[in-house]
Amino acid sequence: MSIPSLARLALCASAALVASTSTARVLTLSRQDDATAIVRDAASGDVTSGTLANPPDRLLVSLGALAADDANDLAYVGVVPDPSGATPDAPATVIAVAYGAAPAPVGTLAAPDGLAFAALAFDPPRSRLVGVFADPTGVLPGQVFVVATHGGTSLDPALTAPIDAGCCRFASGIAAWRAASQELLMVGRRDVDGEDQLLRFDFAGGTALPAAYPIAGDRVVSLAVDAANGDVYAVLRSVLDFTYLARVTWSTPGSPVTLSALGSAPSTCCFVGGGPGTIDGAVGERAMFVLGKAADTPAAMQLYAFDLASGVPSVVNPAMDGFGLWTDGAVVVADVIFADGFD
Repeated sequence: MSIPSLARLALCASAALVASTSTARVLTLSRQDDATAIVRDAASGDVTSGTLANPPDRLLVSLGALAADDANDLAYVGVVPDPSGATPDAPATVIAVAYGAAPAPVGTLAAPDGLAFAALAFDPPRSRLVGVFADPTGVLPGQVFVVATHGGTSLDPALTAPIDAGCCRFASGIAAWRAASQELLMVGRRDVDGEDQLLRFDFAGGTALPAAYPIAGDRVVSLAVDAANGDVYAVLRSVLDFTYLARVTWSTPGSPVTLSALGSAPSTCCFVGGGPGTIDGAVGERAMFVLGKAADTPAAMQLYAFDLASGVPSVVNPAMDGFGLWTDGAVVVADVIFADGFD
């Protein structure tokens, strides 16, 4: 089955909060304890009503399996069973977390036996989840999937198509969705590759084997698409041991991807953690946000913003951990009147 045919086809609150309306640009799902995570404004640390829990088992979030429907204040999170918990053989599943007024949608999304979530993204124009199932051991063939969400009200069964043989070993947690062209961008290697590739799955009219573009030299550690114009950006770790921002373009499959560095190389920034990055800001002031640690004295996870014009990184929040980031124009947050390690 081809991708085009597919296209046709809590936790109780444990602290007292005083709600207020605030503009929250960059959000994250951050760990609270072994069994709980909460949706937060990544810049301020303020919390929303969105909580995710897995008692009595540990909450284990798949690296990079985080997508958001910001119009309906929903985050979709891929979790794996706790191997020491009550149901260690359960499939990897997606749990919807509501952080606004609307409830979470009904329905479930579970990975096929032996597979996990290698990528998860939300496609706003078509109100659907898209992504890739992959075998962490590399034995079973992977699958692409789409799941209709009906405006955040319910999840349809997943429509899947097998990925052709020879693809792929994916770089964990690195993926981005380009809605205008219906492309899922990942980083990884096919069996025939000796170096990392930008892998482009075409959900509009492509085949189940992605187009591939070699990434020579430096290593992509985060990808993000600017929803304002569809431009693609990457944070890279240089072979010379520094981290920088670049714009990403490509031409014909098989030809190397073009990485146009922005600004001069920062001398001290930084090690980027796993999970999606995001782009936000007013026109002319946009930045790519990632979670990472300082390269000179790595300690707490931090929220970084790489300016899209100059490439200059800055620390927005010096102590913010999370499973990834997404952008939401405005949500209901809360004035925190308790301490939990972030406030």
